[in-house]
Amino acid sequence: MGLNLLMGFIGFSEGAMVGTALIAFLTILDIVPRLAQLTNTEKYVKIYEITIGITVTVISLGSVLDLYIDMGKIMVICIGFLMGTFIGLLASALTEVTNVIPVIINRFQIHEYIKLVFFSLAGGKMVGSLIYWILINN
Repeated sequence: MGLNLLMGFIGFSEGAMVGTALIAFLTILDIVPRLAQLTNTEKYVKIYEITIGITVTVISLGSVLDLYIDMGKIMVICIGFLMGTFIGLLASALTEVTNVIPVIINRFQIHEYIKLVFFSLAGGKMVGSLIYWILINN
């Protein structure tokens, strides 16, 4: 009994540390406000923050408690599409905040190929996701 309580406390503490690190990362880099700025939805920043907090909490509890929700294939596709869209927007906001693309374009002197760089990034992400979900994750 005492060992189970200790393990529960250690697990909770590790989860709190990881969650705090994620929130610190998102806060320091201003990811959520920048994401809202990119999508012209600055007035909904508070809703973004609340949604992220509630979603992370519910998914974490569902994982810990082994909750299972039976959904149809269409619903899973819709949720996967929305999650992929959010991750893509988050990645683009992170890329813009850290100025990765301008540094790479200036370093390799590929100013005239900017469109191809963006299409390659988007296409690579799409192909990689398809390979993972169709071939690897059977």
